[in-house]
Amino acid sequence: MTQITPIQHQSTRIAWIDIARAVAMVLVFTGHLGTSWFPQLEPLTTAIYTFHMPLFFLLSGLFFKPTIDLLTLIAKRARTLLVPYYVFSVFALAAPIVKLLRPSLYQAAGKSTDSNPFEAIVAILFAQGNAGLWFLWSLFVGTLCLWITVRAVRSNRLALTIVLLAYLVVDCFLKGYPVVAQIPFQLGKIFEATAYVGFGYLVAQTCDIRGWDQLSINRKLGVFGITTVIFLILEHCSTAQPITSGVMLNALLLLTTFSGIAMAISFSLLLPEMRCFATIGRDSLVFYALNDIVLKTIKFALFSVAHIPVATLPFAGQLFTGILVLIMAMTICYALNAFVQRYMRWAIGDFSRHVMAE
Repeated sequence: MTQITPIQHQSTRIAWIDIARAVAMVLVFTGHLGTSWFPQLEPLTTAIYTFHMPLFFLLSGLFFKPTIDLLTLIAKRARTLLVPYYVFSVFALAAPIVKLLRPSLYQAAGKSTDSNPFEAIVAILFAQGNAGLWFLWSLFVGTLCLWITVRAVRSNRLALTIVLLAYLVVDCFLKGYPVVAQIPFQLGKIFEATAYVGFGYLVAQTCDIRGWDQLSINRKLGVFGITTVIFLILEHCSTAQPITSGVMLNALLLLTTFSGIAMAISFSLLLPEMRCFATIGRDSLVFYALNDIVLKTIKFALFSVAHIPVATLPFAGQLFTGILVLIMAMTICYALNAFVQRYMRWAIGDFSRHVMAE
């Protein structure tokens, strides 16, 4: 039987993984620009939503360690994921509270006032659907489920692969029932999260991920070119939906997701090591936690207060404006991250007395 042997722990960071996390974070910011202000960018944001969060799950799985005991794993992940979830959810609660108290102000920000703000508040508190920082709760339950799964298959690589694929099949089936997404604490996404975190774990065990930085530039370009072409073809097919069979369509969507992940990782390998990339990747949790409130504030200031008519601009104008908004938002988050790392380490689950150097 093919057994999984945990990779040896090394203190040095893997540069391309930090860069890949930074790329994934840029995709998150881009996806959150919103189609109400940027309708011309809808095809771009639709393509991004195909794979950007599975990419984060997979990157998280690269460092999964099944050798740790379950109680220790629960305590550690609760500290590093659930503490930030509830600390930074204070910002996520701002939108439904504004909708509740000042619906006209909420509408001026380009948002619909039809939904119930109380339901939104409950959804954030209980981590339902895509409310708030849902990814953190989803990663928490997915990591625990993966630990159980790896132990159940006795670290057999082939068996684990089959089980993870089965999880994706189950997830595709469950997505046909909207009520599943409303199960508290992201349990409705547990199969999806477990599968992608698990595939990241398998990649780390089967490949020399520390050696990927040393690949030749021609090889990196070749892989990026191939994965990009495959992704664009699959994305076009899944969007146009020439396939009517539900099974075939779900298979197409999964292939699109995996090709998008491969494209993003191969693109990350082409980027140079830069301090800004390393910081965004290393501290991606803070950037993720702050991106929504920062983007909403910037969009409100520019498009509701300053009345910049971005929604009526052509594609080039919306793309240019979107890039400027992204730069502004990431710059603000970069500065806020420095503050969090210096004075609010407790907000990201670090309760040690001294700031630990990376």
